[in-house]
Amino acid sequence: MKRIARSALVVAVLLSTAACQRESTTSTPPSSASAASTDAARQPVQAAANAFTVEIALSSAARERLVSKQESLIATAEYFGYPSERAVSERVPGSENPWLTLHRAQVELEGAQLDGTATARFPAVVLDPGQLAWTDAPDAPQVNINVYSGRRSAPDNLLDCGMFQDTHAVAVRAPVRISCGLISEPGSR
Repeated sequence: MKRIARSALVVAVLLSTAACQRESTTSTPPSSASAASTDAARQPVQAAANAFTVEIALSSAARERLVSKQESLIATAEYFGYPSERAVSERVPGSENPWLTLHRAQVELEGAQLDGTATARFPAVVLDPGQLAWTDAPDAPQVNINVYSGRRSAPDNLLDCGMFQDTHAVAVRAPVRISCGLISEPGSR
């Protein structure tokens, strides 16, 4: 019985040692630019779990106009972070602006996709850990979502839509809902 317990202990120690060696050989030394950033900031936001959807509720007049004019609907997502004090003091490009853009994505819907509630699916992304490190909340990037017409039938946007701005994690939790009506429609949203 003691021999089995000792064997189990030896196996556990060997597995633990192997895991530690594997971990130490796979970590990369921090570069001078990111040495001050935290370990969490150096890890990219994982793409596997950060895709999200936007459900766009069109008024009947907006849907009719888009379909009759063969107009598309565009949903955009801008992933961003507010620049950290360090980014501002070191004059990181873009830190003179109110936010640092991390990624942009666009989904265009048309025709049959505009029946019922239009759904824009934003695929998963991997955000650059170096860029995230220059934001004031590297573990909580923001996303701003806007919706407008594709400007195929008219030079100007036809829609008056709500918008969404919160952390990317909030957008991932449940479908983002945005209502749209025609700009010319009274009380469209």
